[in-house]
Amino acid sequence: MLTPEYLESCCDSILGIYDALNESIVRDIARRIAKTGRVTDSAMWQIKQSQEAGKLMEDIVKEVASITGFSDSYIQNLFEEAGARAIRYEADICMAAGLPSITLKQSPAMLQTLAAAVEKTKGNLNNLTGTTAIATQSLYYQYTNLAYMQVSSGAFSYQEAMKQAIRAAAIDGGKVLYANNHSSKLDVAVRRSLLTGVNQTAAKLTEMYASEMDCDYYETSAHAGARNTGAGYLNHESWQGQVFCISGKDHRYRQFEEATGYGSGGGLCGWNCRHSFHMFFPGLSKPAYSSSTLDEYAKRSHTYRTPDGEKVTMTEYECTQKQREYERKIRESKALLAGYDSAAKGAENATLENSMREEFRNESVNLKRLEAEMKDFCRQTNRAVDSARTQVYAVKDRDGNIVNFNRSVSQKAVWANKRR
Repeated sequence: MLTPEYLESCCDSILGIYDALNESIVRDIARRIAKTGRVTDSAMWQIKQSQEAGKLMEDIVKEVASITGFSDSYIQNLFEEAGARAIRYEADICMAAGLPSITLKQSPAMLQTLAAAVEKTKGNLNNLTGTTAIATQSLYYQYTNLAYMQVSSGAFSYQEAMKQAIRAAAIDGGKVLYANNHSSKLDVAVRRSLLTGVNQTAAKLTEMYASEMDCDYYETSAHAGARNTGAGYLNHESWQGQVFCISGKDHRYRQFEEATGYGSGGGLCGWNCRHSFHMFFPGLSKPAYSSSTLDEYAKRSHTYRTPDGEKVTMTEYECTQKQREYERKIRESKALLAGYDSAAKGAENATLENSMREEFRNESVNLKRLEAEMKDFCRQTNRAVDSARTQVYAVKDRDGNIVNFNRSVSQKAVWANKRR
């Protein structure tokens, strides 16, 4: 089993490299929108647009390729560490019940399962990020065409149309495309893929261990702020921290898969789920969660005074959703800063350059406001600020490959804000 706390943060480090990729995408698309230029002749403008779109595609393909080795190595280490941690947890439970314990390395079948999961996750991520170049080129065409039509029709000035195009492209940022034509933000897709992959792999290892021990019971993990909406197993709060019978033969307990939705996207160990489960031996194992603890998790709430002075009471789940909202807005603001900064550098006339620099200064103020509001919200609701969810930074080697991250954009925004 993996604890909710571990699952909450296990993917944070690797997400930085995809944040770095997203920043590079935003910078590239903004720079090329600005470079498309103020061409009045339709045929000439389309030629330049096609040239920039082709170069953009080449750049994004190179950026994606540059992080593949880095991310593949990190995924390998992440899964191995998580798998070993999950088996240690189960081994401690078995020892307490007087049963033999094993390590991950002692089970060839478990090692094979882990290796297959690593390769599957690597493939999933590489396939997803491989679609990013196509999605980015599509965004470039979409927003440059829109800007051209707005200027041609006289609805907007050239500077206003460019500003709107660059803003929209930065907000959309890096995207991935799924087989069903659905698209998702790059950071969202990567987090979902990694968290779900790690959790489901650990769950599979627990299943294999339980089968070896002839264990017919599981206890689910629990945490404050569990999803409490939806019917049946979609309401995670309704089954967290409880004991279930795997086979369904013991009618004192609910049947495991039926009650928790294990194996489905919306249930236990499904998409973005931080719940897991471990072996349980009635009469020998001690429940990990008392009824009073589970009641406290369900009833936990916080009083929060909004920036407008309104006093509101929020459940733990609502607080989690509010914090995630702040984090999304902060990441979006940093992406806008990267876009405006790159567009200013790529602008082919002083008027557009000055317009982009003014937008950068305005967005710097907005970023500082959002950061201050989120810190105040976390302070009032007794929550930790998760900086890993709000950072956007990249370090490249001399060949242009992403190798790490820094705080360059954030620091530049700080100084822009101080000068106002």
